[in-house]
Amino acid sequence: MRLMACLLTLFFTAAAAPDAFAQFETATVVGTVRDSSAAIVADARVTLTNVETGVTTERTTDAQGNYEFFNVRIGRYVVAADKNGFSVAVVDNVQVTVGARLRVDVAMAVGQVTEKVEVRASAVQLQTDSSERSQVISGEMTRALPLNGREYSQLALLSPGVRLSALNTGGFTPREGSFNVNGLRSTFNNFLIDGVDNNAYGTSNQGFSNQVMQPSPDAVAEFKVVTNNRSAEYGRSAGATINVAYASGTNRYRGAAWDFVRRTDFNATGFFKPANGQKPRFDRDQFGGVIGGPIVKNRAFFFADTELFRQDREQPALSTVATSAQRQGLLSVEVRNPFTGVLYPAGTSIPMTDFARRVLNDLPDVSNSGTVNNFTRSQLFNNATDKAGGKIDFVVNPRLSMFGRVGWRDADIFDNPTIPLPSGGGGNAATYVQNKQVAVGATYTPTGTSLLEFRFGWSATTAGKDPAALGQPSAQAAYGITGLPNDPRVAGGLPPQLINGYSDLGRQATNPQWQYPSVFNPKVNYSWLTGRHSLKTGYEYQRVLTEVQDVNPLYGRDQYAGQFTRPTGAAANNLYNLADFMFGLRSTFALSNLLVAKLQQDMHFAYVQDDWRVNDRLTLNLGLRYEFASPWVEENNVLSNFDPATRSMVAATDGSLKDRSTVNPDRNNFAPRLGFAWTPLEKTAIRGGYGISYVHFHRAGGGNVLPINGPQVINAVVVQTPATVGFRTTQEGYPAGLTDPTRFNPLAANITYMPEDYRSSRVQSWYGSVQRELRDGLLVDLAYVGNRADGMLLFANFNQAVPNNSAGTIPLQDRRPIKEFADITYAFNGGKSRYHAFQGKLDWRVSGQLTLMQSLTLSQTKDNGAGSLENPNGNFPAPQDFRNMDADFGLSGYHQPYNSTTSLVWDLPFGKGRRFMGDASPVVDLLLGGWQFAGVNTVAAGDPVTLTYVPGPAFQVSGIQQDFRGGNNYRPNVNGDVLAPDGSRTVQNYLNRDAVVIPTDPSQPFGNAPRNSIRGPRFWGLDVQASKRIQMPWSNGGLELRVEAFNVLNRSNFRAPNGNRSAIAFGTITSTYDPRIMQVSAKLSF
Repeated sequence: MRLMACLLTLFFTAAAAPDAFAQFETATVVGTVRDSSAAIVADARVTLTNVETGVTTERTTDAQGNYEFFNVRIGRYVVAADKNGFSVAVVDNVQVTVGARLRVDVAMAVGQVTEKVEVRASAVQLQTDSSERSQVISGEMTRALPLNGREYSQLALLSPGVRLSALNTGGFTPREGSFNVNGLRSTFNNFLIDGVDNNAYGTSNQGFSNQVMQPSPDAVAEFKVVTNNRSAEYGRSAGATINVAYASGTNRYRGAAWDFVRRTDFNATGFFKPANGQKPRFDRDQFGGVIGGPIVKNRAFFFADTELFRQDREQPALSTVATSAQRQGLLSVEVRNPFTGVLYPAGTSIPMTDFARRVLNDLPDVSNSGTVNNFTRSQLFNNATDKAGGKIDFVVNPRLSMFGRVGWRDADIFDNPTIPLPSGGGGNAATYVQNKQVAVGATYTPTGTSLLEFRFGWSATTAGKDPAALGQPSAQAAYGITGLPNDPRVAGGLPPQLINGYSDLGRQATNPQWQYPSVFNPKVNYSWLTGRHSLKTGYEYQRVLTEVQDVNPLYGRDQYAGQFTRPTGAAANNLYNLADFMFGLRSTFALSNLLVAKLQQDMHFAYVQDDWRVNDRLTLNLGLRYEFASPWVEENNVLSNFDPATRSMVAATDGSLKDRSTVNPDRNNFAPRLGFAWTPLEKTAIRGGYGISYVHFHRAGGGNVLPINGPQVINAVVVQTPATVGFRTTQEGYPAGLTDPTRFNPLAANITYMPEDYRSSRVQSWYGSVQRELRDGLLVDLAYVGNRADGMLLFANFNQAVPNNSAGTIPLQDRRPIKEFADITYAFNGGKSRYHAFQGKLDWRVSGQLTLMQSLTLSQTKDNGAGSLENPNGNFPAPQDFRNMDADFGLSGYHQPYNSTTSLVWDLPFGKGRRFMGDASPVVDLLLGGWQFAGVNTVAAGDPVTLTYVPGPAFQVSGIQQDFRGGNNYRPNVNGDVLAPDGSRTVQNYLNRDAVVIPTDPSQPFGNAPRNSIRGPRFWGLDVQASKRIQMPWSNGGLELRVEAFNVLNRSNFRAPNGNRSAIAFGTITSTYDPRIMQVSAKLSF
């Protein structure tokens, strides 16, 4: 019934498609026609015929025997050449891939035109006319390989130099489409569908995808991942360009409906067992379908797809909470009240505030013995996502074609907190996403040697998140905490309580927030041939409008890291932070006011590209691109910046871009692209290239959004010690007017400074490679790849204080260089990275039955800071010490010293239509025919970890706590081997605590631990699938039954250990990648 429902849904989706049509991405087919003596054949007629649609195009060879077809849709073609005095030469099975420049040379024999000589194109071909470094993933491979979540973008990992970003591995709401290419940040990638922009421009992580639309594998004809030396036509990014060709209809009506199912009973439990002993729940259904066919045969075609995703999944989540005795005020250390001087001996119940008692009493009972990772909860993740798309292709006449595509996606996600309400409630909680996209365009061929293309794309996203406690009784009603907002968009529940050494309590500080970006993207290209030159030029415009509310913390944030209750002479212990909480002695509290900004950015791109075939063995790819991206402006000029010259805030005004943005426009972004492809031997190609790219968009939360700045936004941060005049306890709440913009006080606010010469990030990339066709269908590619990125976005505290004296007696504000201001978030071009790698690739295809792809990357990546919001395991987008940036240059959080990925698709050669047993009886064919096996094996280095610690007030040089606003990356001292000895290394003792020491001298808060100095355990995963296709009685019909196993060997792939030396759980590993997950499916096609 579900399969039938999917087919009916698709029928009505296609029938009701609006009059907005979709663009297909195209390729170029070139070649030279020669006779049997290798002499050129001029004036021969060459025809290119699409096998599926029947559309035929003709060209005539020039005086050098060359021909070229523009605007070739992907698919399977036949190339034929004829001329009086020669037999007709036919090259069959020409596979045209997205964005390719495919060479098909034709050899003609003397004879009659009525005679025909046929040859079959090679399954894999040397890239003799293009210097781009790329990998094409066919639609067949996309549908055959096991895909965890049915995300086509995961197959980008088959390309050398591509690493799965930590954003795409954490928890069960990963950011789809996030991967690091050649050591660069995941936001440096560029997603296209049919050549139209498909990038997610939200300033934060809502939407959980780097793409606006995420087509299902059955809606992807194929896609290409270009990782180096792309054509000058493509820009906006420096990592990979991922160009998806959406599926199209053909002259035959075809469709499919499917259901992919996961159930709890199918799966392994995993290394970490739930407290109740039951297997974590995991129920998932992905059901949908596609349908396509002719509207008018050989002229107009339609295609439509839809897929619905429903998932309820649990994972064991470990937290560190106060024990039962500690909740009664019984601590194992002596405690001193710093205001009264009263000492409370160890084991004596200490007094606590009503607030602290309420919060501790509302915690769930501990589930594990001990004080570390002593509470385990089966954390439930719910996800309901629907998506659909439609496409129409229309050939008006041989010279003019039109296209259009629409897409829609709606997601409703809820991540239950690791610690339940009312005392818990952290995490993203409720996330909502709605995406819409339209693309239209036309292609016109004025002559046989020229082509004009026009495209227009529009996309819009509405996405945000709300805390789990939103709408519950306010902090004042529930806890007596005053001074927090009553706005229903914000209020409810326990404000964030950060007790250093313990798991966070209360809401997530960065919640709620939302971003609503919309993108307008017209572009035009013109191509023409002249002699041996194939030239292309074009212009592209983008306008990005974003409504954003990303101010935080909107509902307060209290931190307890001062250990104010530690008696003089006592050793540091996180129990004193817990005692501080009991007394209400917060070391820092913060609050911001809500602001909705309406941002605008305009981008202009122009380019010229010349693909020059110098001779039969050498092709040069020469291009130049110009890019201009305006700084962000705000619709109503609600934007400000700090001016260090006058030490004042400067407000945006009407006028020039500089007046409206307070930043000088960067107009110097010229990007040359140079490449060559040389064929010294018949089956060998030597290729290389160099290019410059620019990055204009950084997803960084609110740290680089100047509307989120004083005086219109007050990011109030108060750092205090018991010696501070007017020390304010937790139960006293927040002062009235603390975030009132009319009472802006630079001494009590965290402002933002972006220098007026801020510019786009610049990346230089280069490579050299050797390709060799070892035999028909077997290609090997060996390459050196490198890049150099400069001017990347980093954050710091421009008003970072100098370290304290050894006694720790100088207040923070007295140590700042700019006495009139408190913390100043500095968003600047301070980031740099360097990448060097050996990349190897093998592509082997055997008679259409077996496809084997192997990629190997051995690399090193160094940088001085991670990308904001992509910085797990102690990595920061800010340095440890802003005054000593060189000390932060080291191994990157994206450094992966080795990665080996192997994929295999094998159609067993038995049964009807295959090599053996083609005439088998129906019973034998049912048992032995139609089988396919496929798998992906990945071996990679473990996750990198930067060791950190949380300083007390006397050690702090900044009041900023959030890394995305420039919080310092405080690191401890290392005096030995950080890894625990081999014989004692376990998940509870992975790191050597004795070798990692927190600084004890307030004048020396910066430790010697380098960035990313340790790694977690190695990753090895094998995903496999086995499927059986059963022929149905109707034409081309079939039922595919499929079983998939992800991590089929059920290997425990551990994640990174806790590297925070201040945490009680330091050195422990509390999670793994997925255990063995099984999936079964049925797909009915016609």
